[in-house]
Amino acid sequence: MGAWLRSAFHVSRFTTRRAIIRATVLLELAVLQPATGQETGTPVFHSPYRSFLRYEFGAAASFQRGSQTGIEGHYRRGFGVVDGAVRAGIMVRDDVQDSFLFGLGTRIPLLDEARFPLRGALIAGAGLDVSGGVSLWVPVGLSLGRRLNVEKSAVSLVPYVQPTVFFTSVGSGVEAGLGLGLDLRLSSAFEFRVSGGFGTAGAPEGVAVSAMWLR
Repeated sequence: MGAWLRSAFHVSRFTTRRAIIRATVLLELAVLQPATGQETGTPVFHSPYRSFLRYEFGAAASFQRGSQTGIEGHYRRGFGVVDGAVRAGIMVRDDVQDSFLFGLGTRIPLLDEARFPLRGALIAGAGLDVSGGVSLWVPVGLSLGRRLNVEKSAVSLVPYVQPTVFFTSVGSGVEAGLGLGLDLRLSSAFEFRVSGGFGTAGAPEGVAVSAMWLR
């Protein structure tokens, strides 16, 4: 009888210990999983200029801290002076579950070179990171830059900065970051873009490259 009790106690203690370890691991994964954007938690920022006449489409790859790699498709269209955009893709992570990304964004002109040395636009949006749960990501920023044209050529450069506040459904709830970018228009139909960001713990940190076709 005593041997049976000792065996039952050992099994119960082992099972309890295993359950505690499993719960601890799941809790750590839930805490460590970042909310992802700009709209989707990736460091894809936007210049204040519209490069297309009607719409643009393309793809972006981002590389972030924590061994995260994002691949997204992007479509943006003009509605008067305002742009509307949709993007979707995946985020591949080494340590936690991969996720599906979806976001909507807008760009609203605020400043032009006639009144200010730089072009300025409000950049805002909302996005979802869907994996084991759903994280909401709402960026609001001001993009400031200036187009530099190459004489007698369709080539132009737009260096810009984008200070941004990110409202999230995880972590502290509010994060702040700074985006830096360069748009290189190689022709009237193609533009190559690179951007990067850094900021508080939950803000997008890393670099991104985009290839966009303009129409």
